[in-house]
Amino acid sequence: MSQKPFTIFSFLKSLGIIVGIGAVLLVFFFYIYLPSTTNHNETLTVPDLVGTSFSQVDDLLTNRNLRYEVVVDSGYSDSMEPEAILSQNPKGGAKVKEGRKIYLTLNANVPPKVRMPNLINTDKLNAEDILKSNGLKLGEITYVPDRRVNAVIAQQIEEEDIQPGEMIFKGSSVDLVIGDGEGLKTFPAPDFLGKNLEEANFQIEASGLKLDEVQYILNDTVPPNRVYKQRPPVGVMIQTGDLIQIWINSTKPEEEEEEEEGNQ
Repeated sequence: MSQKPFTIFSFLKSLGIIVGIGAVLLVFFFYIYLPSTTNHNETLTVPDLVGTSFSQVDDLLTNRNLRYEVVVDSGYSDSMEPEAILSQNPKGGAKVKEGRKIYLTLNANVPPKVRMPNLINTDKLNAEDILKSNGLKLGEITYVPDRRVNAVIAQQIEEEDIQPGEMIFKGSSVDLVIGDGEGLKTFPAPDFLGKNLEEANFQIEASGLKLDEVQYILNDTVPPNRVYKQRPPVGVMIQTGDLIQIWINSTKPEEEEEEEEGNQ
C-alpha cells in the first residue's frame, strides 16, 4: 500500500488538529474539572467578630461552615469586656472558602502591667502624650504654687505618689500635680485672734497655710474657746504652705487627752 506524499498542507492540518484537541482539553480542565473540584466561586463572607463575646463565636462561625482557633497571645483593651474578640484574621468582610480557619485574639481578663513613666518636670501636654503611649490615662489635674510653669510636680494614683518604674495596671488613670508658675507667695500673716477653732482652721486653709499645733490653755483675756495667740504673729511676712500654731482659751478636749495617753 502506497503512502501519501508528505506535504506542508497535510502537516499543518495535523498540527491544527493536535492544537485544537489540546485547547479543548485545557478549557475542560480549567473551566469544568478544576472549578468542580475546588468549589470555584463558592466563597463565604467572614463575619466581623471584633467586640463579640467569645461565647457567641461558635454559633457565628460553625453555622457558616468556618473553623476558628484562639491565638495564645492575648491583648487588652479597656473599652471591651474580658474575653471579647480583640482582633481576627482574616478580617470581617473577607471572602474565604468553606472550612477556612479564622484566628481569634481575645481581650485579657486582667489588664497587663506597665512601668510608670517619669513625668516629673515634664509639661502637661507632653505628660499626656507619654501616658497615652504607655497605655495609661490622664486623671485629675491639680495646680499648686510652684515656680515651674505648667510642669508636673507629682504623679499619683488615688492620692498616692507613684514612682517612675513602678508596675501599674495598663489603663490606670494617673493624676498630675502641676506647678502654676507663681511660686511661693509671700504675704502678711492673717489675723486668727478671737475666732473659734473651726473658723480659724477654715481661714488657715483658705490662705494656703497649714494648721500645725493647737495649744489649749485657759486665758481670761478672750471669751472661752477662742484663739488668743498665734504664731507667726499677725502681720509677719509668711509664705504659702507655712505652718500656723494657735492658742485657744479652753481645756484640752477629752478625746485628745485619751489619744495622748494611748500613744504613751
